[in-house]
Amino acid sequence: MKETRMNFFVDGLRIFLDYISRQLRKNPEYRPHPLIRALMCAIHDIDKINVGETVGGISQDGTSDSIYEPYAVMLKKREDGIEILEIRNLKVGKTLPVDVMILIFRLQIQLDRIVGDLIDPEDAVNALNAVIPGKRFFFLGDKWKEARDEFRKLMEEGKVYFPPDQEMINALMKIRFDTPWEEYPNNIRALIGSSVAKKYGSTVVITTPKIYKIEKYKVFDMATQFLMGKSSEYLKPFKKED
Repeated sequence: MKETRMNFFVDGLRIFLDYISRQLRKNPEYRPHPLIRALMCAIHDIDKINVGETVGGISQDGTSDSIYEPYAVMLKKREDGIEILEIRNLKVGKTLPVDVMILIFRLQIQLDRIVGDLIDPEDAVNALNAVIPGKRFFFLGDKWKEARDEFRKLMEEGKVYFPPDQEMINALMKIRFDTPWEEYPNNIRALIGSSVAKKYGSTVVITTPKIYKIEKYKVFDMATQFLMGKSSEYLKPFKKED
């Protein structure tokens, strides 16, 4: 059974890399996720080594408009194909599981369906929900006033706790009832979204205003942060100090 799973994975990897090669032939400026570029660099050299030996690949920079974090991939050549030894984000020195790599493959295909480096926040949420089971992401959009009022109710009930950040509290106090959502500070929008997430049956509420765009590379960040627990540092309500 293990051998069958290995063959299935290797076959799937080949299919995906063929897809990336076709994208590059159609558009020489095409730049997939840096993890994928690192993987392609490593596989390019796999035929140069013997069975049992290892080879690595490191991604190059992103596009001129998008700064991607560098990745490294280490592969081992086997009789039946290749084994992925490590996938590492070099900026933070953190290793990604193979499962997360597969999700990035799927997310890359979803985002490639949208032209350009920018994406509507609702399309970003749809792409994330298409590859991560459970509809974990929710786009607030036109429901921001409803969320604002729910947040105010939670504050009045003492169910929202703030970090020891007077600047954030001051920014919140400056918001009036008629303040447009676009004029809310990013950290206040994020606090509102995380506080009302349960109302929408979601884990992560995307609070980017409808009129804004999101860089595609940030959608990858949302996915990896969520799956590896990083999002918990930013998206869960702050705990009250004892």
